[in-house]
Amino acid sequence: MEIGTFTGYSALTMALSIEKDGLITCLDKNEETSIIANNFFKKAKVDNKINLVCGTASDNLNKLLKENNFFDLIFIDADKEKYINYYELAYKLISKNGLIIIDNVLWKGEVTDLNKNDKLTKIIREFNTHIKKDQRIEKTILPIGDGITICRKL
Repeated sequence: MEIGTFTGYSALTMALSIEKDGLITCLDKNEETSIIANNFFKKAKVDNKINLVCGTASDNLNKLLKENNFFDLIFIDADKEKYINYYELAYKLISKNGLIIIDNVLWKGEVTDLNKNDKLTKIIREFNTHIKKDQRIEKTILPIGDGITICRKL
């Protein structure tokens, strides 16, 4: 699953890598970018592997929970203000030993600069602290790009 699809680059990369019968559920709230993403999926001939759901991620995650859906991998790259909420919902939806991957956790390196105290930098710091304290998972931060945290459910 992908939370925050935008124009579909990450989902497309995953769809090209998964087995023939694999399926990726993508959640995004923006109808315009969802149309762009769907067009890319069709051009790449992977639209049969992707279920793009438009609407708020929280609502759709709660719906998936009620339907008892479980996922092997969940990639979070959406509105940073809701990262903790998305993570907690993702934790409930992830299979045992499944991976939750979160993008932008180093926030252009600003999370390590304690002089940077803008709203989003503080939010990402709080999220990183939340993950650090979570004993239900194994976790690591990869300092590539804008930083990625990989969590494995125990």
